[in-house]
Amino acid sequence: MVHYEVVSSAELGGALVREGKSLTSQQLARLGIGAVVSELERVGERLRFKKVSGSGPESGWVSAKLLSKCDAGKAAPQKYQGKSLLAQAEAKILEKGVPQSLKEAGKDGPGRLLASMAHLADGKTGQAAEAAKEAQATLKGNKEGEACATLALALAQLSAEPKVAVGHAMAALSAFKEVGDKQMEASTLTAMANARLYLKELSVGEAAVKDALRLFREIGDTDGEEAAQITLLDILCAKDGPAAGAATVSKERLAYYKAKGDKLGEGKALQKLAEQLMSSAKDEAAKYAKEAAALFVQAGDKKAQAAALQTAALAQSTDRVSAAEEALKISKSIGDEAGQVDLLTGLSAVLIGEAALARAQEAQALAKKLGDRSGEARAKHAAAVATLKLEKPSEALELAKEAASILGEEKDTISQACALRTAASAAGAAEACELLREAVSLSAGSGDRTAEAAAKLQLAAALLAFEGPLASIFQNRTEAAAVAEQARVAYLLLGDKRSQGRASHLAAQSKILLDDLDGGVEAAMQAAVLGRSCGDRWLEACAMRTAVAGQVSKGCHAEALRMAKEVKSLFHKLGSSNIEEAMDSLIQQLEEVLPKIHPNPRVSVLPKDASINLQQNSIFTQATNCIVWSLPVSQLSYLMYCCELLKFVDDLKAIPDRIAFLVLTRGVMGRHTGEMMPAQYTGVLGTTVWAICRTIRLESPKLLVATVDVPNSATVHEMTDCIRAAQLDSGPRNEVSFIIDRNNQLGKRPY
Repeated sequence: MVHYEVVSSAELGGALVREGKSLTSQQLARLGIGAVVSELERVGERLRFKKVSGSGPESGWVSAKLLSKCDAGKAAPQKYQGKSLLAQAEAKILEKGVPQSLKEAGKDGPGRLLASMAHLADGKTGQAAEAAKEAQATLKGNKEGEACATLALALAQLSAEPKVAVGHAMAALSAFKEVGDKQMEASTLTAMANARLYLKELSVGEAAVKDALRLFREIGDTDGEEAAQITLLDILCAKDGPAAGAATVSKERLAYYKAKGDKLGEGKALQKLAEQLMSSAKDEAAKYAKEAAALFVQAGDKKAQAAALQTAALAQSTDRVSAAEEALKISKSIGDEAGQVDLLTGLSAVLIGEAALARAQEAQALAKKLGDRSGEARAKHAAAVATLKLEKPSEALELAKEAASILGEEKDTISQACALRTAASAAGAAEACELLREAVSLSAGSGDRTAEAAAKLQLAAALLAFEGPLASIFQNRTEAAAVAEQARVAYLLLGDKRSQGRASHLAAQSKILLDDLDGGVEAAMQAAVLGRSCGDRWLEACAMRTAVAGQVSKGCHAEALRMAKEVKSLFHKLGSSNIEEAMDSLIQQLEEVLPKIHPNPRVSVLPKDASINLQQNSIFTQATNCIVWSLPVSQLSYLMYCCELLKFVDDLKAIPDRIAFLVLTRGVMGRHTGEMMPAQYTGVLGTTVWAICRTIRLESPKLLVATVDVPNSATVHEMTDCIRAAQLDSGPRNEVSFIIDRNNQLGKRPY
């Protein structure tokens, strides 16, 4: 194959690329000077190419006058070659493997360093540390070699003794800075970042790995840059969570390519970011995918453009079909049949009914033609999903099982688990549980935490829906509670609130059915809060309804009634009339069970009421002999007044007639009536008077002693009305306290 290098350009920015060989065909973008391309077809001075390296479109037509032949070696992208002993040891291990490298490792410094890195690649950190120490001793005096051995020792001690590893890495970093080896300086910074990750010093580790990224990019070491990106992802995932961490790394890569002016790299970073946001923020994912597609148009990469349009179609809520059709059209224009299989499968996901099934079958036929077993299985799975939506469960079950079988042969465990979940949706309860248990096992083995959590969530729902013998039902409910709780914890770590709420709701239902009522109500309320926080009103309403069932089972009818009214309101807003009617019926039943609350009668005193006839209505035999004795509660000498009261009572005993005796206090019963308490300590002690009056009533029943308390805020006229009302009715125990209502009228509470 002939290779060419872009050496000159008549236009700014590089050689202009067109879609067709005609000079009037659509312009794509420009190949940068220094870009290397391979010849696919030549017509006169027009050449159809495929890009090998450099910036510009992946394929198209360009003028041969702007190209110069080059050898195949220049066409192959060159990796950065490190000169340090450690870089040479790593390259040798990659080339010959661990066993051969250990055989060739000598007793000299480079040999011991090679042995250390080989043991480390084999996971034997203890032997790697011993070999690194031997290399340190052998290479003493050689600053660069000794620094490499120190770094190898730090890498060997990274997981066991991260603090010691940080010390060794700092010593190696200082030495590499002195000798000016930027590659090893960046590698050391990456090792330090990993040690900081073990020590939970995330901010320090993040700063170190970002310095490493800068150095790797500066020298053009793509392998080192990729390793540093992985470390940065680990740190940010530990710091902000998996979803936020992955998004931050993609945004950092996006900013780098944008500053560099690399449209293709910028588009790939945006596409990666869109894929990461698919599960949490679909609107943002669609936006980034569209931006990526526009950048791929500028870069001339139609294959990547089609992939970006497919992502946008799956993410956006409107115009999904048009975006997917456009992606398929682009893929057909460049003859990418392998890509068309995925695009047809994706198009099946956005279509409905028979159209979706037709596209899935088309993808299946194309994959079979290409001999793509994995693509055929994915297309068959898409056909199963479409058939299930057409309410043909038996056909869908058969297709999904066939897809899962093929994917198992192809070792695609994630897709196999997904196909098993689809089969479970079409199968009966018992078979669905078995299929989902297998899906959970496959997802756990693949390390895909999101897929594992989704399979567990579906398994919990299937176990709850199982009907059979009583012993099996109890066992399945117990398993459902455990599986739902595992899914809840998984979604908590993944930061998916909606799915976490669904898992909490299933756990609540399981616990209530197992008579763990307190745990069930708690889980249901947690699900309601999560549903409210993520804007899922249906989840919130269903969780609240489950909590109502738990409260009714506990016998907390008053709390259940309050919650039932709230649930009725939620379902009314959602437009679910059937459930709203059911809640209405439940509310009526709860109201019948609960005791009726009747308010206590409250006497209102109307000031200056001339219709009161004290002579006829008074309970006293001689109203004219009524004596009012008022205690000045604001005086310090209240004890003296109490003694005076007792002396006054002794004097009244000598009178033969029955005497009506009113003792008036102010603010003593404020705590009981809701009025403000007396402002002074001596006022509080005025309650002593009430105790004295009770003793007087016991010892001298002849005296009609009534105790009357008025509010601190009562005026003279209001106090007069209180006294007059007390003459009419001083309560069943001859103790009465008055309050002032909002309309500045007086009410009475007997004590």
